[in-house]
Formats: sequence, C-alpha cells, structure tokens
Amino acid sequence: MISRERSDKPLLKAENIWVVYPDGTIANKGVSISVYPGEVHGLLGENGAGKTSLVHAIYGVVRPSLGRILVDGREVRISSPRHARRLGIFMVPQHNVLIPRFSGRENILLAGDRKTLARAMDIISSIDIDLDIESPVETLERGLVKKIEVIRALATGARLLILDEPTSVMSPIEARELLEMIRGLREMGYSFIYISHRLDEVMEVCDRVTILRGGSVSYVGEPSDVRVLEERMFREVDVDEGVGEVMDNLNIILGVEGNGQLEYARDLLTYNGFVGYVPSYPYASIVPGMSLVDNVRFRVLDREDVNPVETAKYILERYEVLARDIYMDIGKLSGGNIQRFVVGRELEIGRDRCVLMFPSRGLDTRSTRLIWMRVREAAERGVDVYYFTEDVMEAVNLGGVVRIMYRRRVSDGVDSNELDVEWARRLMSGIGWNA
Repeated sequence: MISRERSDKPLLKAENIWVVYPDGTIANKGVSISVYPGEVHGLLGENGAGKTSLVHAIYGVVRPSLGRILVDGREVRISSPRHARRLGIFMVPQHNVLIPRFSGRENILLAGDRKTLARAMDIISSIDIDLDIESPVETLERGLVKKIEVIRALATGARLLILDEPTSVMSPIEARELLEMIRGLREMGYSFIYISHRLDEVMEVCDRVTILRGGSVSYVGEPSDVRVLEERMFREVDVDEGVGEVMDNLNIILGVEGNGQLEYARDLLTYNGFVGYVPSYPYASIVPGMSLVDNVRFRVLDREDVNPVETAKYILERYEVLARDIYMDIGKLSGGNIQRFVVGRELEIGRDRCVLMFPSRGLDTRSTRLIWMRVREAAERGVDVYYFTEDVMEAVNLGGVVRIMYRRRVSDGVDSNELDVEWARRLMSGIGWNA
C-alpha cells in the first residue's frame, strides 16, 4: 500500500511567472499558483488565456522570462521536461503518448524496469481499479489508455501530475471512471494540476482552482459556484446563444470517435465542388512557420473568388482569433486560437460543402458557442455542413438534423429539437440497434 503524508507546505509554488515569447507575445503576466500534496488543483481559462504557457514553464518546455518556481520549498530552475520529471513533476498530454501496438505492461516497462512495473501494480491494487494492462493499447477504450498513462507516470516517480484536458475525447462513463481514479490517487497523497473546460468535472474533482484571463490570474479559490467560475473565465463580449429553427443542410453526426467517422468523412469529401475540411486534429491542416494569411493562401491557390488577405482579416475578427496580425506565424498561436482559425478558414472558403470533425473539442464554452453561431451562418448561406460531435447536448443546441453513428452504422435523421437524449446515448453505446 502506497501512502503519502499530507503537508501544509506547497509541493509546487510558482511565483510571478512571466512568459514572453521571442516575437513579443506576452502569454503570462505575473502568474502565481501553489499546489499542495494530496490536492487536485484546477487550472481554468478560455482558449488563449495562458494555461499552456504556464504549465510549459512548470514542466520545463519554456523558460520563464521572470519569476521563480519552488519545489518542496526550494527554488529550482527547471531546464527541461526531463529535469521536471526528476523533481517529480510529470505531464500527461491531451493525446495518447503510449505505443499503440504495445500492451500497458510493455509501455510501463519501457518507461522503467520491473521495479517500475511492481510500483504500478501496487498503485492499481491500492485504489482498487480494474485495469487491463495485457492487451495492446490500440485495442483499448480511450479512458483505459488514459488511466494507464497516469499509472505509468506515477510508477516512474510522479508526485505532481499535470493533466491537460484528460477527458476531452472520452465518453461520459469513461470520464466518470477517470475522475473516480483521480479521487482515489488524491487520497494517497498524489497531487494534480487539472486543466479542463468542463466545469461540471472541475466542480466534482477539484479542491481549488486558479483561473487565468488574458494571461493574468483572475481568481484563486474553491470551485463553490459555477457562475463565479464562468464570470472570471470569460471576456465580457456578448455571444448570441440563440439556435433558431432547425436547418436541413446542417447535418450533425453524433457518435464516439472511432466508429467509422473518418471513413464517412472521406466519402463526404469526394464531391464535385470546393469542400472545406477540419480534421479531428486541426494542427494537421496548418503549416507552422507560415503566416496566417499564407495558411489561407495555400488553400485557395486555384480560387479567384477568394482574397487571402481580406479573408484572413475577416477570420481574425469574426472568429476572435487572438493574434498580433495576419502576418504572424500561425505556429505561435495557442491551440484554441489555431482551432478557431482553422474552423473559420474552412467555413469561409468552403462555399459548397464543409466537413467539420469535432470542431469544438477542447474549446471553452464561449468559443464553442461562437463556433455554433458561425456554423449556422454558413448553413444559412447555403453551405452543406457536416458537423461531427461526441456531445449529445451539442447536437441538441446546434439546430440541425442529427444522425447517430455506431460501428459504421448511421441512424435515420432526427431534428435536433425532437431528439430524445437518452435514446441517443443508448445508440451511441451500441444499445437499441436492430440486428
């Protein structure tokens, strides 16, 4: 049984952290955060608020321009992720980092040795979870893969684990199980920085939260009121939340990723006309090192009806992309800003059809609502939009025709305002399909 003594002294304390990038972008402005042993500390903020830059400074990915970091009360200069791990600070990114063909056991052994595996088994036994570490990772549900990543990090020496949107690609059941696991690990004395836009999860699992807005701290305290969290997270700009009537050319494909969505999307892209396309991983559709305007230009080389400069400016304004100007290197933007830019680019240039693969995944609530509004505007212009999502309530709120997808099977369409949520969730889980 592994146990850790709780302490009133912070395990990690970051003070007055400033992160200024070479191009002059100020990501963090005097940010401070403290994490105690046995604490789940939420790190919140809308996309572009500075969350990633802060944890990258803590994890040694970037060097703070100003400020100091203390571990166990001792000031340290964390020079690299390897150095951070030696101090007991690990990071589990949003996307899987395990070797898919290897089993969980093999992935754990790859990170250490047989003593590491023994520690992993001890942790699994201590929190009493059912975890398959014998099957190839590529055959497991995403929730199980994330659990293995967490256990592997703890078994190799993690005391503080940074979790970046850990449930963003999980079903509700998988997310609930992961939160239960985190609570069990917290009771053993492990600490977490929990980055999420899902405020219901934050309210459930986090002891305290730090909220960033515009690169600065806007709130530190217990997550006792979700309305307070929303007020401190989002900029004071009104976004129309109205859905309006159901639109027949707004096609919503609802289902957990991995049930044939990619093949379905490829069929939709085979079309005699210009098709906008946002892949499930937006980074795959940009060219880092090129400016924002050039990331529009390469998509419309054979189009005389699109002015790349004006379109890039329009995207920055209409999709609230936080960038210095259209000549800024797109790779310097935060993940959320890249995502909004790519969605905006494809919606604006996809004059005939636009296929969007989980376009709001990982975005904050406000950015998601903005995307919904722009999607409906595109549909109103006559664009046939195909919107893939795993979120039932998103399907309801979009105001289109919803089809459920499970193992390459697609249900008949149902207007979103008539969608039976429980029925949809059962179909997404494989229950209720005719043989």
